[in-house]
Amino acid sequence: MEKLRFGAIDIGSNAVRLIIKDIIPGDNYKKAKLKITAYIRLPLRLGGDVFKYGEIRPDKANEFVKAMQIYADILTFYKVDKFRACATSATRTAKNKEQILAQVKKETGITIDVIDGKEESLILFETNRYSLPEGKIFLSADLGGGSLQITLFDGQTLLWNHSYKIGTVRFLNGVINPSEVQALEDKLKEIKAAYGKIKLIGSGGNINKISKLAGEKNVEKEDIEKLHKKLTKMTIEERIHEYEFRKDRADVIVPAAEIYLKIMKVLDSPDIFVPKIGVADGIIRQLYENHEAGK
Repeated sequence: MEKLRFGAIDIGSNAVRLIIKDIIPGDNYKKAKLKITAYIRLPLRLGGDVFKYGEIRPDKANEFVKAMQIYADILTFYKVDKFRACATSATRTAKNKEQILAQVKKETGITIDVIDGKEESLILFETNRYSLPEGKIFLSADLGGGSLQITLFDGQTLLWNHSYKIGTVRFLNGVINPSEVQALEDKLKEIKAAYGKIKLIGSGGNINKISKLAGEKNVEKEDIEKLHKKLTKMTIEERIHEYEFRKDRADVIVPAAEIYLKIMKVLDSPDIFVPKIGVADGIIRQLYENHEAGK
């Protein structure tokens, strides 16, 4: 198998991430491993503008362009064969997204695909479908700054997926509609009634950090409850000092824990499995599968 190197840029509501991976061949393309060569996260927080003002303002737009220029240079340095840049909730909500994306394209050469919640869920599905056992029902909950992607699947078969306008940056800006939370709860109850025992999977920067603090990939509900109780009593500065959080993690991790605890309560899940993967990983998996299929 030829040596391949793929890249992915995930432009979220709280941060932007670049991942570059090399392909390690397996017996077939489904068993190939994708090894991380580079990972860079920049705290852009587009949602801070969009969820409050409805658009990306000039200062944030300039930061956006600078971030993409950095990524363009890194992609060139690593001689990436192919990459894809995807923007999610905040960008697709911004009234001036077309203008901003045109500016990014003009100044950096990077074309950004604005994907809807359904495609985002499908990309996340790609990160899990080959690594989990068949014969079990899984529910993946990927929580970002602007949205929550819920994906239900049985082994490699997708059963249902949906994107809810529930995110940690939306929470901080007080713009989560209670009806959206109720819709999520109603759907989770429906899924629980239909499928019974479900294995919960969590992805996103906050649950990854919670998993790291717990020291386990399979995090017990009571451990999240204890951490949440402790964090809520601390100031943001205290969280940064004690846990070495970045500032843009210290404020969103509490609402993130609350959202995951709500999901666990409704599903009656005693724990949550955290594989520490995300949208960018799924993008690279798709690029690789498309390459193998000659697309």
